[in-house]
Amino acid sequence: MTPIELLRAEGNVSIDERDEVCGYWRDNLIWVELEPMGDWYIRVIAPDGCYIYDGWWAESGIESADDAVAEAFDGACLLEGE
Repeated sequence: MTPIELLRAEGNVSIDERDEVCGYWRDNLIWVELEPMGDWYIRVIAPDGCYIYDGWWAESGIESADDAVAEAFDGACLLEGE
């Protein structure tokens, strides 16, 4: 399964739009949003409240929400050991 499919399968997605996705995967908050300046802003917050990914994905404006979620999973190392 792709990261977006994993997020949707968890059943805790509150926003699932072309320019914003927000939901929980294994109690980690995944939130990606395409900002007006044209790049994705990505947040991944661990269950203990620590930010394990928080920032702009450089030159990402041509990427899809699915790609941004994949970057969030990769950048936060959520699939290591899977």
